[in-house]
Amino acid sequence: MTISKSFKYLTVIFLLLVSVYTGSAQILRISSPYTRYGLGELQTSHSVYSASMGGLSNALRNPGFINTNNPASYSSIDTNTFIFDVGINSTFTQLKTTLSTQGYINHTSLSHVLLGFPITRWCGVSAGIIPFSKTGYQVPAHDSIGPDIYVADTFTGNGGINQAYLGIAFEPFKNFSFGVNVGYLFGTINKVRAVYLPDIDYSYNIRIKNNIKVSDIYMNYGLQYQINLKKSHIMTVGAKFNLPIHVTARQDLLAERFTSSGSIVSVKDTLLNLDEERGTLYMPLIIGGGLTFAKKNIWMVGADFNWENWKKFKSFGKSDSIGNAYNISVGGEYTPQHNSLTSYLKRMSYRAGFHFSQSYFEVRNTKINDFSVSIGLGFPIKKTKTTLNVSMEAGSKGTTRKNLLQENYIRMVLNISFRDFWFFRPKLD
Repeated sequence: MTISKSFKYLTVIFLLLVSVYTGSAQILRISSPYTRYGLGELQTSHSVYSASMGGLSNALRNPGFINTNNPASYSSIDTNTFIFDVGINSTFTQLKTTLSTQGYINHTSLSHVLLGFPITRWCGVSAGIIPFSKTGYQVPAHDSIGPDIYVADTFTGNGGINQAYLGIAFEPFKNFSFGVNVGYLFGTINKVRAVYLPDIDYSYNIRIKNNIKVSDIYMNYGLQYQINLKKSHIMTVGAKFNLPIHVTARQDLLAERFTSSGSIVSVKDTLLNLDEERGTLYMPLIIGGGLTFAKKNIWMVGADFNWENWKKFKSFGKSDSIGNAYNISVGGEYTPQHNSLTSYLKRMSYRAGFHFSQSYFEVRNTKINDFSVSIGLGFPIKKTKTTLNVSMEAGSKGTTRKNLLQENYIRMVLNISFRDFWFFRPKLD
């Protein structure tokens, strides 16, 4: 029994892409004022297949795709087949207030690098690197500290947290699977607040830099059960959960007084300097469930519901402007005739969905909601099991009420899901 040469080559490519992903992890890849709070914008969908159906994932089980949101799905990977999945994410964001509308800003980055393969008929494994959260903002603010005395604040931030994971799924008896992802969270969130006193002569400005470095293990679990109905119809029930956990982190905190002229900053003295302060981030309970109905190789529809107890989140013992969150996803897929010899359009897969979420951001006693619709296409590559997939999601987050911001976004993801033989037995003529 020999490992195919293709797998060796893809393993090298996988490691190279992981190093590239890790090396670019701190580059600003998002523009959202709401990411000032909590851990930034949480990344909940890690595959084009899921994203093109509104983020559907809890009961999603397809032998050709890796579903990291529910590790129980890894046992569905075809025997003797491995999957290599890499994607590129390009997001266009527009900020809107009651007074003005900003033009669209684009951020493009490598979105994920995934690998999956079976160990036996009842056990599957996946490994990869995926984003956990992203931070990127620049927010000006103004306040008054007395009659005709105003303060100008500038809040800026960038960075994010990534997750390198290894997952495994077992199928102890027919149609029932359970799995676990063991992830390593790493990354840095950089936050800066600058306070300017333009109306006070000979005053110094104040700048506070806060860098939080995350480095710890994080786990999530999943269950799936399939029910075979009549005439090749299948119903799948899925559930996932993340238990509450304290994640180890370190914090640098620097407060200093400075003067500035244009882009030139001159530091005068240091008010506070905490270096590598140890602490924890309290990560809350997250639970979710889902249901799909499918006719094998033709169509599938499903729905998800997830609930997240972020109200108990704390960073170094302090809470933030965030609260509990939930999201609802509905979507489906249709493949007219996956083995058609006469029509390429019939072999293609057509996907669509929508999602609504009450995010964990809670600003000025207002919940920040997010709604989007998505579509996607799967292009099979001739004479292979490989597919090229594309999805587009258009949505809106937030509101212009109470002097808040509304974010309109268009997100496009392109990926290739390469499938080849994992092991093969040489034949003798």
